[in-house]
Amino acid sequence: MPRVADQLIETLKSEIYKGVLKPGDQLEEARLADRFGVSRTPIREAVRSLVELGLLETRPRKGAFVRVASAKELIDLFEVAAELEALACRLAAERLTDDTSLEIQNSLRECEEAVQVQDISRYASGNLQFHASIRVASANLWLAAELSEIEVRINPYRSMPYKIHNRLAKSIQEHREIKNAILDGNAEKAANLMRDHIMLQGQRLPLLLRNAN
Repeated sequence: MPRVADQLIETLKSEIYKGVLKPGDQLEEARLADRFGVSRTPIREAVRSLVELGLLETRPRKGAFVRVASAKELIDLFEVAAELEALACRLAAERLTDDTSLEIQNSLRECEEAVQVQDISRYASGNLQFHASIRVASANLWLAAELSEIEVRINPYRSMPYKIHNRLAKSIQEHREIKNAILDGNAEKAANLMRDHIMLQGQRLPLLLRNAN
């Protein structure tokens, strides 16, 4: 059986990744304990772990908050993510199998269904699945590990641009073009499309964060 603290960590990580908990949101021990029906001990353990992962930060006499990255940090992170995701697309196009092709198409379908009902949280989850399916298709374990590490830092911000008018429709179209390039075996096109897709997200974030404060 998973430990209570481990379950809390996974739940809170998921909510941060999906944008349910947003950068700057406060996590109060008492409310979390009431919500999950647990004592404060596993709550504190979960918070410490998420601080170590860089998802939360603590402030003196104020408790824990979802960490807010600086504009420079975000741009740097998304520059690296864009290159790694582009490489994953290039390799996926060159190494695609029937199974990985199906997984990419299924994850895209989840995104499309989310767009139809304008469900941002569902789209955010489907977006992670789509990118994960491309990582798997790249068949490079070191690349997948590096992308998983950087996603811990950027996932809390990925869903923020989806609130911009018509951004979901544009995002899903970008996903379709990336999927088509990979399935067509056009490695260079797939890489370029993904790089542009990620950088567009990163470039919007500093302004969105300023407007949210």
